[in-house]
Amino acid sequence: MDGKIIHDPIHGSMKIKGVILDLVKTPEFQRLRSIRQLGLAYLVYPGANHSRFEHSLGAYNIASRLAQEVELSEDEKTLLEMGALLHDIGHGPFSHTFEQIYKHYVKEYDHMRLGQNIILGKIDIIDGDIDNRKFIPEIIESYGYSPKEVADLILGKYEKRYLGQMLHGDVDVDQIDYLMRDAHYTGVAHGIIDIERLLKVLKIHDGQLVVDEKGIEAVEGMMVARALMYSRVYFHHTVKIAEGMLTRALEFALEEGHLWDFWKMTDCRVFVELEDLEGYPGEIVRRIKYRDIYKAAVLASADELSAEEKKELLSAYRNVKRRQEIERNLADAVGAKEGEVILEFSIADLMLSEPRLKATEINVLLHTGELQPLTKVTPLANALKRRQTPRWAVLIASPAKYVDKVREVWKKVIFS
Repeated sequence: MDGKIIHDPIHGSMKIKGVILDLVKTPEFQRLRSIRQLGLAYLVYPGANHSRFEHSLGAYNIASRLAQEVELSEDEKTLLEMGALLHDIGHGPFSHTFEQIYKHYVKEYDHMRLGQNIILGKIDIIDGDIDNRKFIPEIIESYGYSPKEVADLILGKYEKRYLGQMLHGDVDVDQIDYLMRDAHYTGVAHGIIDIERLLKVLKIHDGQLVVDEKGIEAVEGMMVARALMYSRVYFHHTVKIAEGMLTRALEFALEEGHLWDFWKMTDCRVFVELEDLEGYPGEIVRRIKYRDIYKAAVLASADELSAEEKKELLSAYRNVKRRQEIERNLADAVGAKEGEVILEFSIADLMLSEPRLKATEINVLLHTGELQPLTKVTPLANALKRRQTPRWAVLIASPAKYVDKVREVWKKVIFS
């Protein structure tokens, strides 16, 4: 079988065949066409309409190239390609936007666990009957592979460390693709990385993925790109305000007993369902549709907060009910309605959505043959690890008429 050619704006022509083509044809994978890679970032960067579907194909393509560079066996290569293709299969609507409320409302699930359960056939994310449908685990098994191995690889629990690192490590195929793709579609030049050099300097040594000493600059370039894309794009305060508004609209709906299967939905479906509800959820969706976004009242850096204040805010981040209570108290204090004052935390949120950002411990293979952590070999890696990303730690937003009042009272309301 010849397979298919897919034309991609980032990687050019990509050929898919066999198990990869069969997995791409599944409704679970096709669903990713309708989930934006960057949530509501299109409100700030109009080109950011790309989807998890194309990112997943891009990650597969880079995995295929890396597998050839490091000379993986055919079985390992296919396993890595399947893992890269399916690593985001469990993403819910608007990608990371609703991540912090999964644990509270969907209980044990986050997008990684959902992905694992889809691959293992424990959960079906597609509603309705589809003729001649093949499920992901049966496709994987029909080619002689184990769905559990693919699921373990995606969760970073695979027995061969180097394979796990290629998909979920300090320098991996997922990050390489999303940085290049997000830079392209947002028009922000920070995410440009030297992929050709990067793939050439990664090696397998002593059962782990390492970078050749000659390639340190390529890894440094990727780390700089990652840090700048987080502060410039992913945690742009207007994007986070809009995502915070949409999260509150969904919370209101869930508290009223609606949209309990939101994690199965696509972006458009969530918008339509929320807009059809009376009151706050519908109002918020209309605001977002016409870009009538709340204004930032507070953008406080970590340096402006005492250790005790940080602790208080972190507990509020971890406990949805506590955060909602603080927001209600702030709204009451300034005469706003419930839901009109929202509180966002960047540092804790960052650790949830991208724990790799502070991880720079890929080992460097020195010309002497010894291994050293990257942070020991280059001061830039150390500096990036310490760099505050993004510049704000706490964001409080509200309609423009409450901004000045919120600014006056927020510390007293939250910390007294």
